[in-house]
Amino acid sequence: MESSVRGIERVSRARFGEAARCWLEADAALPIGGREFDPLSAASRSNAGAARLLLGHEHEAEQCFDAAERSWQKVIAAIATLDVPMTGASSSFHLRLAATVPEALINARRERYRRLAESALAIVQFNRALVDMQNSAPETVARLAVALRVTLAEVLGATSPEARQLSLSAGSAGGAGILAIYADKLAEISTRRQTFAAALSEECAQLESAVTLTVLLGPQMINSAGFLGKDQTNTSASSRHQLEFE
Repeated sequence: MESSVRGIERVSRARFGEAARCWLEADAALPIGGREFDPLSAASRSNAGAARLLLGHEHEAEQCFDAAERSWQKVIAAIATLDVPMTGASSSFHLRLAATVPEALINARRERYRRLAESALAIVQFNRALVDMQNSAPETVARLAVALRVTLAEVLGATSPEARQLSLSAGSAGGAGILAIYADKLAEISTRRQTFAAALSEECAQLESAVTLTVLLGPQMINSAGFLGKDQTNTSASSRHQLEFE
């Protein structure tokens, strides 16, 4: 987890190569043979795909994103039987609900976690689409970005770093905007660590943390990084695919 956070911190300072190395380090530390419910591994594998894409390793990025997608799908399936303790009811209504219809409260909480996991999966799928960005019509990626922004605004909030990132317009301020958003994301992670520690269970805390750590790329970020492993020709081709999402 610490390597993943360091990667986000490096992005906030425009040190994309160092960010990529941090995310690959986090992925390399994963145990061999994961569990069915392992959201942190899913997040790490997705971030490894982001690292590979920033470095210009498209084939390896595809493999990482495909593996991350499968992992998040397993997490979503496992949420149906996720152990959600009855402790921590936050209002008198929830206390009464827990006492009279406990299954309803458990299902409501599972539904929240399912939507969180689905939002992380949607980020992975969007990042995966960026692998072919140079071969795709800009309108196609822009349409995907608008749809993802709506989804993330509903689940994570309209002011979440991810939703704001997808609202950025292309242009001279795009790169600076990405850095500011990643700085905000870093602050959010720091603030929410206490929330994760007080989560209903270890598995719930892992899921909350994994969703927060899952990196959203976006064309502006790729343009800012300039495909670190590519030559100047490919970098120039990438910058021709800056997109307007507004």
